[in-house]
Amino acid sequence: MTNMEIIKQKIINLVMAMDNEQALEVLHDVMQKFGNPSSVVEDELTDEEWSEIENDMKEIEEEEINKQEEVIDHLKQWKNGK
Repeated sequence: MTNMEIIKQKIINLVMAMDNEQALEVLHDVMQKFGNPSSVVEDELTDEEWSEIENDMKEIEEEEINKQEEVIDHLKQWKNGK
């Protein structure tokens, strides 16, 4: 497998593991913009688009942290219940 194939597989695995619709929509939008890398440069995104992406990513990270904390709490309760 080439390095690019490995990276693609990692991306596919991450996407398949996601259950956050908002995160998938953000990822989809970004991937569409960069679908043709030779025609897209960073400057083509407006400040508003970058701000929206950054805000969405912060929200997604916060949701993931909350999910992780819920899992940890659940595991603690389960362990203490045994």
